[in-house]
Amino acid sequence: FFPTTTYTSRNVFMKSGIKGKWYDGHTSAEVPAVCNIYDSGAVTVEHAVDGRRILYLSRFTIKVSPRLADTPRYLHFPDGEKFETRDNLSVDRVVKRFSDAGWTRWLHRFESHWHFALIALALMLVFLWGGLKYGFPLAARIIADRLPPSILHGTAEQTLGILDKSVLSESELDETVRSRLQKHFRPLIDAHANETLTVLFRKGGRVGPNAFALPDGTIIFTDEMVRIAQHDEELMAVLAHEVGHVVHRHGLRTIIQDSLLGFALLAITGDLSGSSELFLGLPVLLTQLAYSRTFEREADSYALDCLRAHDIPPIHFARLMRRIEQAARPSSKGADPTWSGYLSSHPLTTERIQPFENGAD
Repeated sequence: FFPTTTYTSRNVFMKSGIKGKWYDGHTSAEVPAVCNIYDSGAVTVEHAVDGRRILYLSRFTIKVSPRLADTPRYLHFPDGEKFETRDNLSVDRVVKRFSDAGWTRWLHRFESHWHFALIALALMLVFLWGGLKYGFPLAARIIADRLPPSILHGTAEQTLGILDKSVLSESELDETVRSRLQKHFRPLIDAHANETLTVLFRKGGRVGPNAFALPDGTIIFTDEMVRIAQHDEELMAVLAHEVGHVVHRHGLRTIIQDSLLGFALLAITGDLSGSSELFLGLPVLLTQLAYSRTFEREADSYALDCLRAHDIPPIHFARLMRRIEQAARPSSKGADPTWSGYLSSHPLTTERIQPFENGAD
């Protein structure tokens, strides 16, 4: 989208006939026409074939689109009509005679020289990199911290509803197991009274042993995660990790960052069809994965501090992660460990658990 500038008539002596196409503003039909501009500022549009007058204006009150290389120019008339022409030189003369084009003329001069275009491209890439690296995460954090609790609850409720219908199912754990874990988790939950934490259990199915936090503080443990754990303190360590996600608003920040990335993609390409994702999809994907890995490390750091504060040996988290990795290893046989770690939303298990193993004592 480009701004348009309104020009008012001056007492200059000329008649400029500009050939182009006429649109009446009501239909998509185009008519070959000639736009004549007179010294008085009067404007007429005539049919190019039979000379029949289509429109008359007593003064020059039309809007002219700025020049963009050699693309067609548009003359917008007061009642919604439009005149399209490729005769940019004639339009430039009209603009020059009737008014100063201001910054739009300088813009055309800049874009007509390839070295200025390269400079503009470089500046855009630097701006985009800065936005991806610093701007979007900062904006997402600010927005997430200021959203009211009602939005957090609504988002979590809808997300859990979708998961229950598509992926998760009712927990098959014994009530005694769930009650024991709820009681065991209570000290950590009470220590975060401002976060309104709630622990729920679901059968994970194809999700397998997993745990995740929703924006409002609801934390889901799958039955498979509970069964693979050999000690309740291992599940407490996982809970501490998920609490880190809640405290730092990682879920909401991910949603906001994804939205900002989508808006940036649309602003840069102007492509509503989505075909531009073929070219920019990979950088966006890698950026999103980098955000996720950063969030995981941040949650791990929070969990490590939390476990130490509650006198829980951090080694419990490392042992559970090792066990989950061993359980999943047959399905990833032959995979390149370097790429599998790089293209994963979580850091490699060895990298993640090293601080917990180092802090075992």
